[in-house]
Amino acid sequence: MMSMDPQSRPALARGVRLRLDPITCEPVLLFPEGVLPLDAATRDIITRCSGQATIESIVVSLAREYDADPDNLRLDVCECLAELRQRMLIAISK
Repeated sequence: MMSMDPQSRPALARGVRLRLDPITCEPVLLFPEGVLPLDAATRDIITRCSGQATIESIVVSLAREYDADPDNLRLDVCECLAELRQRMLIAISK
């Protein structure tokens, strides 16, 4: 498994889709084995996982949107991506 670094480019894994739950209208990740409800922060990270954007550019984008310190967001973004990756919901490329 490729390690993650600031220049890694996360994307949704094959077969994973970001959708709104038709009943609750809340964001969810659909994947072959099930559904994962998303909180707002995770949704904001996932929507930036295009396969083109680097982890660092995702952090900078979120910091700009939320008027937050990128250094404070970096750990949260990396932890979120690591958990999604462990669940095989995102893929990492260089």
